[in-house]
Amino acid sequence: MYAAPQTRPMLAGALAAASRGWHVFPLLPNTKRPARPDHSADKCTGTDPRCRNGHAGWDARATTDETRIRRAWADDAPTYGLGIACGPSGLVVVDLDTHKPDTEIPEPWNRFGITTGVEVLDHIAGARGGTITRTFTVRTPSGGTHLYYRAPEGSRFGNTAGTIGWLIDTRAHGGYVVAPPTIIATSTGTSCYTVVEDRPPAPLPMFLLDLLGHQHRPTPAGPTRIPASTDRLPAYVKSAVTQEAANVASAPAKQHNTRLFVSAKSLGQLIAGGVLDEHTAYDALTTAAHSLMGPGCECNPREIDNTIRSGFHAGAANPRTPNPRENSRKAA
Repeated sequence: MYAAPQTRPMLAGALAAASRGWHVFPLLPNTKRPARPDHSADKCTGTDPRCRNGHAGWDARATTDETRIRRAWADDAPTYGLGIACGPSGLVVVDLDTHKPDTEIPEPWNRFGITTGVEVLDHIAGARGGTITRTFTVRTPSGGTHLYYRAPEGSRFGNTAGTIGWLIDTRAHGGYVVAPPTIIATSTGTSCYTVVEDRPPAPLPMFLLDLLGHQHRPTPAGPTRIPASTDRLPAYVKSAVTQEAANVASAPAKQHNTRLFVSAKSLGQLIAGGVLDEHTAYDALTTAAHSLMGPGCECNPREIDNTIRSGFHAGAANPRTPNPRENSRKAA
């Protein structure tokens, strides 16, 4: 759990974040600004111990080392806030803001009556046949939302500001987020960052991968197989993935697309229920569908991709979290 006790809550929060492999650093009290270094690169004299071999900014100082963390949030600095360096932490954080009063709402969002980044992201996901996977979620003092996602291995995303959509920024390499239980000063007083959904970060949703320029590559055609990632799933979820993949692989002629959509919709319900990640389901269905391609079949990678995404989106409207006992009774 990401709970911070009332005694030394900032230190506890920093240690909890580091235990997840997230690289942390202190922020000046009541602000979003890094506490160290106290100088910019162009004014670095090399006298700071960490700058002896060149200027070391907040990103170079971020750490998971418990000794350094305890020293950073020592007794004389208990009110320092908490920053998480996204790049070295393997995170892509989606920052969803809210509409500021007395500012213009751009089109088409004004026409749709949309005023929050959450609504904008939901609209974009729907338009692209994607789902907003449940993940580690933080509420910001301004009423915004931070969605913490796991970056794909080998990727190196930068930061974006409004390029995905209105009120949507992302933080990755070169960026950081203010993390719970940091307290900052606002126009109405002080407020804190709060965890509203405490779960391991989910893989970055595929529609966001596309928007950030890292296209998901479909699995090459070959024998039907279930991805190794299903080994980490609960038995009843793995069984559902295996069954739906088998349903697709055994689809009779002229029913390939229909069978794929139905299976994708079924697994989309589990994705929305938070018991299955989108990438595992996508890989299983893609592999099964690609095994059908051949003479007399009109399936192609693009059509398969579109059908799976459409099925996931349709399934997201009815989230499902199966009861393992019910599943066992059915199997019996």
